[in-house]
Amino acid sequence: MKRILQLLVAVCLILTPTGTLRAEKVATLPPPTGYINDFAGVLSPDTKAGLERLCTLVDRQAHAQIAVVTIKTIDTDQSIEEFATALEEKWKVGNKDDRGVLMLLVMTPRRGRIEVGYGLEGILNDAKVGDIGRAMSPFSQQGDYNSAVTLGVQQIAQIIATDAGVTLAMPTQQHYYHREQADQPVHLTFGEIIIGGGVILLVLIFLVKTGNTGLIFFILGSLMGGGRGGGGYRGRDDGGGGGFGGFGGGSSGGGGASGDF
Repeated sequence: MKRILQLLVAVCLILTPTGTLRAEKVATLPPPTGYINDFAGVLSPDTKAGLERLCTLVDRQAHAQIAVVTIKTIDTDQSIEEFATALEEKWKVGNKDDRGVLMLLVMTPRRGRIEVGYGLEGILNDAKVGDIGRAMSPFSQQGDYNSAVTLGVQQIAQIIATDAGVTLAMPTQQHYYHREQADQPVHLTFGEIIIGGGVILLVLIFLVKTGNTGLIFFILGSLMGGGRGGGGYRGRDDGGGGGFGGFGGGSSGGGGASGDF
């Protein structure tokens, strides 16, 4: 019953008064205020501050830029690859040598993309980026984006620093732990089954009438147990530093990977 109620609350939060999902567009996204731009509001202040320090070190010492963007949803007629490419072109992540990485996470439906600039594709090829995504996936599937994003950014930062021959002055690595809980049998009363089923049926009827067929599949998939992770991220380490000087002029790059992370 708790799972059903959580799902219904999530549906209500992502629906606008007109009954449709409010999709983000690259053209209307505000300029970046730092390396970490959490438009979806899924990262804690401590996580954002730590990642800002780490990305500052990468920029200053290894001469590469890492940008992280979280958003709630995008238009269904635009792929995450297209969105990431357009955003990287708009913000020009990277420096004059196109040493930039854009990490994009979409909350609904859950997807992720790492777009790599041409200047870094030799060390961050599709295979490595895919490994990073698969390592992040278990955390993001639990809604723990603090651990997922930290893991991915740290791994990318370490790869860039190693290639540049620098040692980032990072404090002791922070470990993130999560408990794997075995599925517990759920015992619902007959009344709870009737009430929950009735509410879900009313929501589905409403969505059919308003044309939100994509959200119907999302609800049904969630009730059946959700999805499994795909390609896209990896990670370790932590940061210290400060200051954001803006992105320097990279263009959409030569590599990347997408997946459910």
